[in-house]
Amino acid sequence: MANSDGKQNPGKVYFPGMNGIRFIAAFSVILHHIEQTKFWINDPALNNYPNIWQSMFCDNIGHKGRIIFFVLSGFLITYLFLAEIRKTGTLNLQKFHTRRALRVWPVYILVVLFAFIVLPRYTNIHYYNGTSFNDQLYDGYWLKFGMVVFMMANFARFLFNPVLGVTQLWSIAVQEQFYLVWPFLTRFFKKYFLNFVVIFIVFKVSIEILMKIYLKNYSSFPSEIITSTRLVTMIKWWEIFAVDQLAIGALCAYIFINRKEKILRLVYNPFLVGLVIVVYVYLFFIKVDFYGHTFVEGIIAAVLMMNISTNPKCPVKLENRVFNYLGNISYGIYLFHNICIISILNVLIYYTNISGNVVLFNIILYAGSMTATLVLSGLSYKYVENYFLKQKMKFEVIKSSRNEGAE
Repeated sequence: MANSDGKQNPGKVYFPGMNGIRFIAAFSVILHHIEQTKFWINDPALNNYPNIWQSMFCDNIGHKGRIIFFVLSGFLITYLFLAEIRKTGTLNLQKFHTRRALRVWPVYILVVLFAFIVLPRYTNIHYYNGTSFNDQLYDGYWLKFGMVVFMMANFARFLFNPVLGVTQLWSIAVQEQFYLVWPFLTRFFKKYFLNFVVIFIVFKVSIEILMKIYLKNYSSFPSEIITSTRLVTMIKWWEIFAVDQLAIGALCAYIFINRKEKILRLVYNPFLVGLVIVVYVYLFFIKVDFYGHTFVEGIIAAVLMMNISTNPKCPVKLENRVFNYLGNISYGIYLFHNICIISILNVLIYYTNISGNVVLFNIILYAGSMTATLVLSGLSYKYVENYFLKQKMKFEVIKSSRNEGAE
């Protein structure tokens, strides 16, 4: 665990409060997706499933939850990389990928199989225009299944209509694509890691900005190959391919493990933290599409994460038994929540008569979705994930606390 000065003790790596951060991020994504799903099935003419999906707050809260996951993941995993390099002089890629597979794949495959095989057999939810999600699923079924199961859901997101139950898996795909190459790059650039990470982030953000500048001036430089529609899609895909946010977390890991005190004092400065919180809150209520916004939001998430988990003077404490448990099951929460939302919606729409009672409908939808998600995630953690986590420990070079679930 961390000392009172924020340093790690010898033994298992553990950062207090990380589980609390992880749960809050997962919880925000649930709120985001409940309203998104209602938006998909609402008929504007009938207003039968009113939603707040198009409000800036609702749209932003889910994205900010995902950003926290990215920054936190980049921090934890890169910290273990750097600690392993310090201990052994290198990084065992085979052991990392084995650990990663044991942590990610079992529940991921379970969710994909359930969403593609079981969920369509007991749900039949329609778009507002009457088009069935099930009909859309079976149109190009095997291609969609293959792309999702092989961690290409971020590509499928732009090629197909949403597949209910797995719409959130694009972010898992981005992380897994990143971690295919990140450990190798960390080992290769271990002597120049700081310079490498900075260049990596600058390159990713610069490409995004250049594409947006080109789009703004597209009429002056049209292209038959890169049409404006394709350019818009490329920009959206590049933005959700937010490896800069994962790399920002990695940069934080480098700063912390090497005790860059000047930078840490800046990160922990109460005035800076207060300013970051004000900007963070403001960004909940505006359309966030300015140049370099993925970088800015990543930095904000990094400052908040570093203070909560590594600054002993931070007044926000998320370290307690409840948050630790909820953080432990947060991977299941993230993977299972869409299935639970769809299942509860299906019951409310087709097996009750309360659709016209907006208040009661939403109370049951929210309470039912969250309760089902927590129960299913808890069962998954106890009966599925725990087994593979025990196997994963056999391949750890630097021990991470089971309470942390770092990889």
